[in-house]
Amino acid sequence: MDYNNYILSNSIGYQITDTARLVSNRLNLNFKEKNFPVTNEQYSIMIRLWEEDGLTQNKLATLTGRDEASVSRLINNLLKNELVTRVPHPVDKRTNLIFLSAKGKKMQIGLIEQAIKTINDISEGIEPEDMKVFLRVLDKINKNLS
Repeated sequence: MDYNNYILSNSIGYQITDTARLVSNRLNLNFKEKNFPVTNEQYSIMIRLWEEDGLTQNKLATLTGRDEASVSRLINNLLKNELVTRVPHPVDKRTNLIFLSAKGKKMQIGLIEQAIKTINDISEGIEPEDMKVFLRVLDKINKNLS
């Protein structure tokens, strides 16, 4: 590799990071435009709870690929907005279970609609076959790094 010709903005790491930031910003904007008091990070917690309610913070950290401290902050913010509840584990009192509140459950369809809108924004003008190739390559990159 010729280090003298390395250009950061042309590197795959930079491109992926920049794209991820833009996707995150767009999703946050779409949530905000519909008056949902949720960020994309909080949404990643909520969607896991829609799939399986009553998870531990540790399990949520694993499912979202975040550390427990980050998940704890996200849950605290969701608690402030009354979107989740924290309940002591019935067996292990050192552990809490996180459940969606009624208010959090009501947001499911609206938030998913905005996620789909974001996906449509992202994929505008991209042929379905090109998107399949892109997703296959991205999956391979993720596997290479796991």
